[in-house]
Amino acid sequence: MRPAPARPRRILLVCVGNVCRSPTAEVLLRRRCRGHGIVVESAGLGALVGNPIEPLAEAVLADHGLSATSHVARQLTAGMVEAADLVLVMEASQRRAIAALSAPAAERTFLLGKWHGEVDIPDPYRQRLAVFRDVYWMIDKSVNSWCMHLF
Repeated sequence: MRPAPARPRRILLVCVGNVCRSPTAEVLLRRRCRGHGIVVESAGLGALVGNPIEPLAEAVLADHGLSATSHVARQLTAGMVEAADLVLVMEASQRRAIAALSAPAAERTFLLGKWHGEVDIPDPYRQRLAVFRDVYWMIDKSVNSWCMHLF
């Protein structure tokens, strides 16, 4: 596997429903990328199209002075993947789904948890607030690690 591009201009975060993990990661990464000329977006492999961020995910963001209230879930397309310089997914199975959608994108698709032993970030959907908090910290730690490699 090749390393991530040194200076991506467009980063796409992907999960399943695009209502919990990827919008949380999008908010955190967008904040960290501010001033670096990087566009950060998210989408879902099986998106709950049109839905807002899950209320518990929003509550955890709010606990940290952040918000994704304007987020609207959207379905991942091949065009989105092909336009991205870097695609970050939450689980290894999602990397395979990206490769099936766009074979060339496989070389620039990585786990968000890559720098922490290729860890999957579990889906908190329909779980307790404590699970959302744990997932938030996993995402935050992973985003911070990616930023050390991006700029």
